[in-house]
Amino acid sequence: MKKTITLLLVIFSCVQHSHALELSIPSYPVESVIPNDFTFNGGGNCSGDNISPQLIWSDIPAGTQSFAVVFIDENFNFLHWKLYNIAPEVSHIPENNPNGVGTEGLTNFGINGYGGPCPPSTTPGNYRMTVYALNTTFTSDPSVAQIQAAAIESASYLAFRNISDDQERYEYAARYKVTFFAEWSAASHPTDYPFSAHFSPLIGNTHNVEGYIWDAAGIATNGIEQMAESGGTTILRNEITDLINNSGSEALILGSGTDGVDSLEMFFDISDSHPLFSMVTMIAPSPDWFIGVHDLDLKPAGVWLDELSVDLLPYDAGTQEGNSFTQIGGNTSPREPIVRITTAPLANNVPLGRFVFELISTTGEPSDVVFMNGFE
Repeated sequence: MKKTITLLLVIFSCVQHSHALELSIPSYPVESVIPNDFTFNGGGNCSGDNISPQLIWSDIPAGTQSFAVVFIDENFNFLHWKLYNIAPEVSHIPENNPNGVGTEGLTNFGINGYGGPCPPSTTPGNYRMTVYALNTTFTSDPSVAQIQAAAIESASYLAFRNISDDQERYEYAARYKVTFFAEWSAASHPTDYPFSAHFSPLIGNTHNVEGYIWDAAGIATNGIEQMAESGGTTILRNEITDLINNSGSEALILGSGTDGVDSLEMFFDISDSHPLFSMVTMIAPSPDWFIGVHDLDLKPAGVWLDELSVDLLPYDAGTQEGNSFTQIGGNTSPREPIVRITTAPLANNVPLGRFVFELISTTGEPSDVVFMNGFE
C-alpha cells in the first residue's frame, strides 16, 4: 500500500509541474485576424465597435496574488489596453468586461480603458494580448515594465489586423450527440411499479437566459402541463417556436418516446449566443410527473464541454392531483410550483435515467452578436 501511495504522489507532482498558464480568446476567429467588433471606433479606417474580447486563462500558478492584462501592438509599440488588480480567483473576462473586472490603466490613446486595433499605416499591426499572473497588487497605475517585473508567469495570444482588413466576427457553434438512457424498472423503483412503464416523446431546445421552458420552483407553462399530464408536445412545440421567433431560443430538439429501460440518441447544434440546453419527457403513466434538465450550460467557462452525464430525477409539474402512478385526480388550481418528488412511489432518490452528452464537432460562423458566453 505504501508503494502505491508513493507512486501516485510522484505522478501527480509531475502532472502539476508540466502545466503552464494558458490564454485563449474565443472572440477571435481561428484565422486570428481581429474582427471589426474589437477594433477602435475613431472613424475612417478605425470604425469598429471597440468591444474588448473575451479572455479565458487556465493552469494558474501557485502564489498568484492578482492578474494583469496587457494588449499592445508590437509593430508600433502602442499600448491598447491595460487591466490590473484582477482578483486571483478570476479566470475569464466576458466580452466588453460587463462586470468591471480589474482596474483600467492608462493607454497610449490617453484613456483608461480598452482601445481596439487601429493600425496607422499599411504596415499591419501585430497585436499581442498577454495575461500576467503576479505576486502582488498595485496601489496606483503600474507601467508595463512594473507588471512584467512582478510576473510569476505569463501567457500570450498573437493576433493581426491590417488597415484594409474587413473581418466579420465569428460565432462558434458545436454539434452534440445526447443519449437518453431510460433506467426505470421494477428493480430500480419497486414501489407500485406500473404496467407498461414508459417515457413520452422527448422535447427540448437550445436557448439563452431568455428562452427557458421550465424551471424548478417555477410555474408550469401550458406546454409543460400538456407534456407532464399526457405526453403531448404540440403546445410546448409552439411555445418553443415563439421563443425562437423572439430570439430567446435557437433550436427545437425532438426525440421519440422510450420504454422504461431503453436508450435513444439525438443530435443537435448549439451556439455561443444560445449555449443552454433544456429537455423534458413525461413519466408515464403518472398524474403530472416528468424528468428533464433545464438551463444546462454546455459552454460553462467559454469552452465547449467534451462530455457530460446528468442524472434525471423525478419532478411534479404542479398541475394535476394524484399521488400514485395510476390514481389521477383533478386539475390543481391554481397551479403549484414545479418540485422534485421525494415521496412514494418515487422516494428512493434513484434516478430514472441519464442524459449523456458527447461533443461531435465545433465550427465558427460569421455573426454580429455580442456574446456573454454564459457568464454573468
